[in-house]
Amino acid sequence: MLALAVKFQDDHKAHRDRLIKVIRTLGATPVQEKSLSEYAKDLEVDKLKSQTDVLNFATGLEDEAVNAYLGIIPAFHDRQLAHLAGQLAADETEHFTLLSNALGRPLPAPFSFGV
Repeated sequence: MLALAVKFQDDHKAHRDRLIKVIRTLGATPVQEKSLSEYAKDLEVDKLKSQTDVLNFATGLEDEAVNAYLGIIPAFHDRQLAHLAGQLAADETEHFTLLSNALGRPLPAPFSFGV
């Protein structure tokens, strides 16, 4: 599980870097990154007591990310931005599916996301 978590962390850093690049290309300024302690406090990670708690928490975050990326696609008039959101949604779907599998849950049903 640790190797999988590190891989997902690397994926999320790549997502962050790509989004920052796109935001700057559009002439905007990305939000300031929070410290790890700020994220931990905001997400209440101190309540996570077991590996199952962590997996359930992470699975929920991945599900929210998939749906956020899919939900924004129709708003983009720029095809490249829509494409990027689709790529990010695909990565997050992979994360969700692998985490769900680690929890012994079935694979997502067709059309599970973006509703």
